[in-house]
Amino acid sequence: MKAYCVFCKTGSENVIAKHINAIDNTIEAIVPVRVLQEKCNGKWVERERLLIPGYVFIYTKNEVSFDAVKTLTGVYKVLEYQTGQRELIGSDYEYAAWIYRHNGRIEPSKALFEGSIVKVIDGPLIDGIGKIIKLDRHKRRAWVEFNFDGKIQKVSLSVIDICSVSN
Repeated sequence: MKAYCVFCKTGSENVIAKHINAIDNTIEAIVPVRVLQEKCNGKWVERERLLIPGYVFIYTKNEVSFDAVKTLTGVYKVLEYQTGQRELIGSDYEYAAWIYRHNGRIEPSKALFEGSIVKVIDGPLIDGIGKIIKLDRHKRRAWVEFNFDGKIQKVSLSVIDICSVSN
């Protein structure tokens, strides 16, 4: 599976993905979202938020002509490396593949806490693509660093504290 990424106007990601999917049925455009647990009126509810605003990932087994994609309103550019290559490689590809494995929907992960050590035992973070840099058990959040497009992206994801073990 080949992966590509389109940089677009924030807020237009879903419309652009819909148009890309209509252009060619061998292409799957995904706007990755994170499912967050948020407290509303004293109850935990799930909400979807964009994982990386302004980006649409494209997956295909075939060669892609980006001529039609580049003409879509709100598309700024198809990401490419300095060599001119557009197909994602290395850690960028691994990140895109991680998103694809989860169908673009990053659900809360389940974590086991042992003192200051955190072990993710279920969910998207078990894949180990990002590095947990901060935890807030009260708000059920983990701040995770991902390397994408040569930049470190800090993302807040939901983590469910399923068990705490004290020494």
